[in-house]
Amino acid sequence: MPDSVPPKMFISDLRPERIATIEATVSKLEPIREFEQRSGGAKKVRNGTLKDGTGEIALVLWGDEVDAVSEGEKVRIVEGWVKDYKGRPQISLGKLGRMEKVAPP
Repeated sequence: MPDSVPPKMFISDLRPERIATIEATVSKLEPIREFEQRSGGAKKVRNGTLKDGTGEIALVLWGDEVDAVSEGEKVRIVEGWVKDYKGRPQISLGKLGRMEKVAPP
């Protein structure tokens, strides 16, 4: 995963219906689930939590993304999509976003 410019946003800055770039630690990952798509075939999904010094946000990983990170790793979400889910913000890579691992200092 290539490095990009560090973000100037924090979890506390995130608002639904916006694109965001943040750095945070994967503090929790739930087990991978599979579900049947209406169009046929199975798709993988995994929920988790990202944390930085300002707060936490729900993370949703889809398809090949579900195996991309482990708990405790620091990641940079570049152009991730923030949306409201059941009254709380969550971030996913959406159609244009990407996730990069951040090397420890």
